[in-house]
Amino acid sequence: MSEKIKKIDLSKLEITNIDGSKVEIDLSKELAQGIYSTTQKISELSFAMDLFKNPVVELTDENKEIIKSHVEKGFKAFVQVAVNKLIDE
Repeated sequence: MSEKIKKIDLSKLEITNIDGSKVEIDLSKELAQGIYSTTQKISELSFAMDLFKNPVVELTDENKEIIKSHVEKGFKAFVQVAVNKLIDE
């Protein structure tokens, strides 16, 4: 039996503020632009273009690595925590 690949929506990322309140942000366009403008890999460039058009992403091992790597390089720690939580759920 094949395992179904999980999908996440990066346009609805739940951020927890320092006071514990929650806010939803759209990370998809900013992340796509960050990947597009910094990557040297064609596969990541293709991922960025797809992400820009559609914020719903299949969490393949490759996509997880692209997302985590670029979020770690380009975003503050509180965004990294939210992305890791979303990916690892």
